Amino acid sequence: MSTLIPLGPTLTGTVVTPDLDVSVAAYCDFLHTTVLERGAVSPEQARLWGKPQLEGSPVVTLQSESGNPWLRLIGITGVLPAQPFKELGWMALEVLVEDASALWQRLQGSPFEVYRGPTDSGNARGMQVVGPAGEVLYLTEVREPEAPFNISPAQAPVDRLFTPVTACLRRDEALSVYSKLGAQRTWRFDTTLGSVNRAHGLDASLKHPVGTVQLAGRSMVEINQLGVAKSRPPGEGKLPAGIVMVSFVIDNLDNIGLRPISPPLSPGGALYGGQRVAACRGAAGELLELIEAAG
Repeated sequence: MSTLIPLGPTLTGTVVTPDLDVSVAAYCDFLHTTVLERGAVSPEQARLWGKPQLEGSPVVTLQSESGNPWLRLIGITGVLPAQPFKELGWMALEVLVEDASALWQRLQGSPFEVYRGPTDSGNARGMQVVGPAGEVLYLTEVREPEAPFNISPAQAPVDRLFTPVTACLRRDEALSVYSKLGAQRTWRFDTTLGSVNRAHGLDASLKHPVGTVQLAGRSMVEINQLGVAKSRPPGEGKLPAGIVMVSFVIDNLDNIGLRPISPPLSPGGALYGGQRVAACRGAAGELLELIEAAG
């Protein structure tokens, strides 16, 4: 773990789905994942997340062939699917893949909707898909590391989560969250967001304020300022559908600059490895789960 950047790497995205079995099958059958752990949301997790009504909800953690537990699915019956690119909070999970074109072929006729087919950008080739609960995935093939982030190529057909993407109303407010957690390198720029403009019926050339945050472990966070996005539905005391949380490794939970939802706990389970865990909220209300690094 880098002593210069206490936050990172990104570890796991959490998605709420109305049909857990359908979502698990979709990821296992088409995105090369296997079940790491199956169970229920524990009292400790519900307390950490500030969602006591979630206790007992079924949960499945999935891992890649390379052993990265990059996705956790929580089943909540009756939630409406997320609206891709239209809601504040976690907007997408960008995941490293070995061959974007081969994966595009594999996903034909699958439960995943291909929102944008494989497209080249520098040393990367990527596509965007929408999953069964309305969650957006950026599936990105990195051919070779490129400055300044130097993301390494995938080590499995679908490898690991390296860039969660969030939508907020104020870019600088969102960036400050990660600065308080120890991220020291950020970038600000304006750029077109084709999928966002398409989803909202905006001019394709419209630019949006964007920020990126460098994390440890060759990971990053992308922040999109979207004045057109709407708040997520409340979820009746639980959580709405779609991407609701991202888990990060952090060097030390005693020195974070944000107030956690509850004091750190050690929930147990394969994902946490016996470590202490805390959770806090980002600028748009999205959940960030912080898992203290081992040893």
